[in-house]
Amino acid sequence: FMTKAAQPVALGEGSARIRTQLRMPLQKKIALKDVSYDVVGTVSNFRSDRVVPNRVITADSLAVTATPKGLTIAGQGLIGAVPFDVTYAQSFAPDQKGRARIEGSVTLSQGTAEEFGLGLPAGMVSGQGQGEVEIDLVKGSPGRLRLVSDLNRIGLTIPELGWSKPAAGRGRLEAVVQLGQPPKVERLVLDAAGLKANGSVSMRPGGGLDVARFDRVELGDWLDGPVEIRGRGAGRAVGLAVLGGSVDLRRMPAAADRKSAAKGGSPLDLRLDQLRVSDSISLTSFRGDFSLAGGVNGSFISAINGMGTVKGTVVPSRHGSAIRLQSNDAGQTLTAAKIFSSARGGSLDVQLTPRATPGHYDGTARIRNVRVRNASVLAELLNAISVVGLLEQMMDSGLVFNEADGEFLLTPDAVEVRRGSAIGASLGVSMAGVYQSKSGRLAMQGVVSPIYLLNGIGAMFTRRGEGVFGFNYTLRGTAEDPQIDVNPLSILTPGMFREIFRSGPPVLQGNGP
Repeated sequence: FMTKAAQPVALGEGSARIRTQLRMPLQKKIALKDVSYDVVGTVSNFRSDRVVPNRVITADSLAVTATPKGLTIAGQGLIGAVPFDVTYAQSFAPDQKGRARIEGSVTLSQGTAEEFGLGLPAGMVSGQGQGEVEIDLVKGSPGRLRLVSDLNRIGLTIPELGWSKPAAGRGRLEAVVQLGQPPKVERLVLDAAGLKANGSVSMRPGGGLDVARFDRVELGDWLDGPVEIRGRGAGRAVGLAVLGGSVDLRRMPAAADRKSAAKGGSPLDLRLDQLRVSDSISLTSFRGDFSLAGGVNGSFISAINGMGTVKGTVVPSRHGSAIRLQSNDAGQTLTAAKIFSSARGGSLDVQLTPRATPGHYDGTARIRNVRVRNASVLAELLNAISVVGLLEQMMDSGLVFNEADGEFLLTPDAVEVRRGSAIGASLGVSMAGVYQSKSGRLAMQGVVSPIYLLNGIGAMFTRRGEGVFGFNYTLRGTAEDPQIDVNPLSILTPGMFREIFRSGPPVLQGNGP
C-alpha cells in the first residue's frame, strides 16, 4: 500500500491486528484489475514522525481500512501535545500519488497555538475549545494545515490593547499554516469580541514569534489600521506597531485596562494618518515611539488638523499619561486646533496632567512673543474702553504680547481658565472663567490695563497681567458674538485694592481638586 502511494513503508510504528479478504480469479494470468481486497484492522500504540513532517503523532489505538481505492487510518491521539480525532486518507488514484490528507478535529488551547506555530503571543489563549483541521501532505514538501474554529469555550486576551474575549463567547479563527521548520502562517483571520484582523505570521528558526503582519485591524470603534506584532524573545513582551490608519483616544480603553503581559513592557511604534484627540482636534501625520512599561512613555511629532508641526512628550503619571506639547509657531498651532485664529507667530508650550476622572486634565500654557490681529473679543474690549490707538494697531500690524500664561482645567465639554494673563508693552490682560467648548459659550472676567509698560511698574501689587490701574470687565455670550461689560470706574481703584471689590470668577461645577 505505502509503495503504491509513494509513501515510506515505515510510515509509523505500532502493533497491528489485521483481517484481510482477498479476491481473485483462479486463472493462468491475473491482471491487477482482477484483484480486489478489503482490509480492516487495528493499530495499537501507534507512533509516527513521518505522517506530518516535524510533528510526532501518537495514538493508543487507530482503526485501519484499505481497499483498491485507498487507505484510511482513523482515531484519537496526539499531534505533539495537541489532542485530535482525525482521519488520515491516502487515495490510490494515479493523480494522487504521493499525496494524502488528514481531516478531523483538534483541541485548541495555548499549547495548540505554540505546537502549530500560529504566532499568538504567550498567554493570549486560555481555556480549551475545538477546531476543525485539514492537513494536505505532498511527498517532499512541508504539510499545509487549515484550521477553523468558532472559539467557543476559548478565552483570548491582548492586554497591551485592553482587549479580551470571554470563553463563553463565540467568534471565528481561521489559519492556513505551512508546517515547515520553522512553520509559516500564510493567513490568519480573527473575528471576535469587536476585533477583526487579517494577516500572516512568520516564526523564528529557533522557535517563537518573529513578526505578525495584519493588513488591517479593526478594534472596537477606536483602532483601524495595519498592525504589526513583533516577537522579542522568550519572556519579553511583544513589540506593537500601528503603521497607518487611525486611533481615537476618546474611545480608547482606560490605561488601567491596557497592561503588558510580560516583564519590561511593550515598545509601541505609531505611524498614524490620524490620532483623534477630541471632537475638533486630530493629530495628523503622527509619528511616535513609546514604551508601555509602567504606562505610556515616549515622544512624537505631528501636525494638528493637517497644519503646522508640534512636538510632544508623554510620560506616566498617577492617573494616566501626562502630555507636553511644544510648537515654534503658536499662532498656526492655535488656529489649527480651532482655539484662537487671530494669533501670529510665537512659541507655545502646553502641559496636561490627567486627573482621576477620565478625560479631565490640569493644564498650563506658555506663549512667548505672539502677535494678535483682528481678534473680535479683544477688539470689542478695546472699543469698550475707548483705546482707539491700540484698536487701530491691532487691526493693522497687530498687538505684540511678550508673555502669555495660563492655568486651566480641561474637560471633554469645557475649559475652566483659573488664571490667565497676556502681557505686552501696549497692553496687559488678565482672564479667568469658563469656556464651554461644545456650545462655544463664554463666562469670563478679568482686567485690561492699557500702556502696560508704564502701568505695570507697580504690578508687583496686582495679579499677573494687571497694571496698577485697569478696567474690570466681564465677558459673556459666545466666542462669535461676545457680550462685554466694562466698569469704567474700576480704573479709579488701584490694583492693590482691586480684590476687595472683585467677585470670584465662574468655575465648572463638580471639578474640585
